[in-house]
Amino acid sequence: MASPDIAASTLSAAPVLVLMAAGILVAIAGHVVRSPRVVGAGLALVFLATALMFLGGFAAFQGDERDPRPQSFP
Repeated sequence: MASPDIAASTLSAAPVLVLMAAGILVAIAGHVVRSPRVVGAGLALVFLATALMFLGGFAAFQGDERDPRPQSFP
């Protein structure tokens, strides 16, 4: 099993962005066809993408005790 630092450094943001964009497009399509279920499905995709973004950020910094801010930052 790879360490979290190696696995997290290879994660790309593209799948999350694609899922978020797809959710927005599905929600817009649901509004156009006036279907509350389709709008809800689109919003669910957006919330799923947001949750994955948080999990990816947590995984990227798990076990890394270094402060990512520049040293000149107060």
